[in-house]
This record gives sequence, structure tokens and C-alpha cells, in this order.
Amino acid sequence: MTAMRTAKFKRTAAACLALLGWAALALGYIRFAGAMSAQNISLTEASIRFLSFFAIQANILTALVLTAFALRTGPEEWLVHPFVRSAVCAYILLVGLIYVTMLRPTEPVESATSFNIIVMHDLMPVAYLVFWLTCVRKAGLRWYDPLLWTIYPLFYLGFILVRGKLSGFYPYPFIDARTLGYAGVAANTAGLLAVCAAIGMVLVVIGWALSRRKPS
Repeated sequence: MTAMRTAKFKRTAAACLALLGWAALALGYIRFAGAMSAQNISLTEASIRFLSFFAIQANILTALVLTAFALRTGPEEWLVHPFVRSAVCAYILLVGLIYVTMLRPTEPVESATSFNIIVMHDLMPVAYLVFWLTCVRKAGLRWYDPLLWTIYPLFYLGFILVRGKLSGFYPYPFIDARTLGYAGVAANTAGLLAVCAAIGMVLVVIGWALSRRKPS
């Protein structure tokens, strides 16, 4: 009975976090689309720009994993493998770290204190880390998984550079090839990938330690 109650509590908590995440994404999209419309930018272009932010993509992945966990009906639930759930943890932690160290100091107060920004950049990284620590199976993680997890952000950065060349829009100043040049962007990219891999390695080590303490 206690195990059933614990499982139910975890699913309920995941559902609440998922709803919070989806709400923040929806509100963020509405606000962003409105700001783009004021600049005479089409809804299609505004939508592409909104989705081109790594923070948005990471929060979508986070909300998907939480939703899948909340709706699971057994051992075959969607997105069950620890590789996927742990990769998402690395991505959302990277989002929080970048925001705190690089973006928040330059962001207007009214933006930094808005509901969607706080949820996506401050709350969700911490909440998902707690979810990962308490709800995600750790057995099966491999030492080289963090290297595989960098494939997605590397592909993302490549896409942003190509689209930025065509559209002139770069979602973040540290990957803006117009001002930094491709050499500067390459250096920043290498640094970001190294940080992502380091976060992933810490998760793997923690996962190994936790998986030895209790059944997977």
C-alpha cells in the first residue's frame, strides 16, 4: 500500500509540474508572438523563432517526459529509458546554468521576473533534477552517454547558424555570428558542449551511485 501511494504521489507531482511547464510555454509563446506581431513579423516566422530557442526546446522535452511519467500505466510507459530522461535532465540543467550566468544579468527586470521565464529557467531545472533523482531509473547509464547527449545541442547549434545566416536572427548573443564571427561562435559552442558533457558526466556518476543503493 505504501509503495502504491508513493507511486501515485510521484505521478501526481509529475503531472502538476508538466501542467506548469506547458502553461509557461503557452504563455511564453503568446507573449513572444505578440511582441513579434508588433514588429510586423508574421506568425509563422514568430513561431519558428520561438522554437529556435534552446530553452524552449529543452522545456518542451521536459514537459513531455513529465507528462509521459504522469500518464504511465506500467513498465512500458513512453520515454521510459533512463538514457532519454537523463539526457533531458542535462539539457534543462544547461538551460538554467546558462540563464543564471550569462543571460539574466543582461535581461530587463520585467522580463526576468515574468511567470514563464521564472518557470522555464529557474523552477523547471531544479524541479526536474529532483524528479530525476527520485523517480528515474539510473541502472543502465554508460560512461559515454554524456558524449552522445551532446549530439542534439551540436545539431541545434548547426541549425541555428544556418538559419541565422539566411534570416539574420540568432536567439542568443553568444552564438550570433554577425557580431562574434564564426571563430567566436565556434569557441563558445565548444565551451557549451563541454559544459553539457560535464553536467551529463556528473549525472552518470550520481546515477551509478544511486543505482547501487536500490533496485533499478
